[in-house]
Amino acid sequence: MKAHELSRKYATAVFSLALEPWLHTLNAVQDRLAEKPDLLANLQDEDHSFSDKQKELDQLIPKDSDQRVRHFLYTLLENGDLGLLDQVLLDLGHMMEGGPQVQVAQVTTAIALTDNEKEKFRQKLRSQYGDNLEFVFRVDQSILGGAIVQVGDKVIDGSVATRLEAMSNALGVKG
Repeated sequence: MKAHELSRKYATAVFSLALEPWLHTLNAVQDRLAEKPDLLANLQDEDHSFSDKQKELDQLIPKDSDQRVRHFLYTLLENGDLGLLDQVLLDLGHMMEGGPQVQVAQVTTAIALTDNEKEKFRQKLRSQYGDNLEFVFRVDQSILGGAIVQVGDKVIDGSVATRLEAMSNALGVKG
């Protein structure tokens, strides 16, 4: 076995061990939510205050849980994303199997994209960079039009603002 492959195995083992306490807590909360389906709806009810929902969530979190895991769960709660916990656990399981190899593709457009447009971006970028991509779609009106795509350290700037700036520079016009 090559040194790189061996070091990768060790690193994956450390990653799995480090993640284990998080998985213990997240799975415990997910199991308790699954036992009481109406509880999740209650925790996501905007009519209840965050502090009330937080107290209710605290009852689901094992007492010995790391404070960072608690804060993560509070963030999901505050953002109304606690319903994504099962998908988060599924994604963490995939990461544990192959290590943290997921790349993030950031797509910035001047206006919000439709679901169909987002899917076209996903398909195009996955065909170019592989299936291990997570997507973050952002809106920034200052780019005027087009899109800016960043995957890792590679940036593809197809924004109208950049094209206008390039034309101004080529013509010697100062903005």
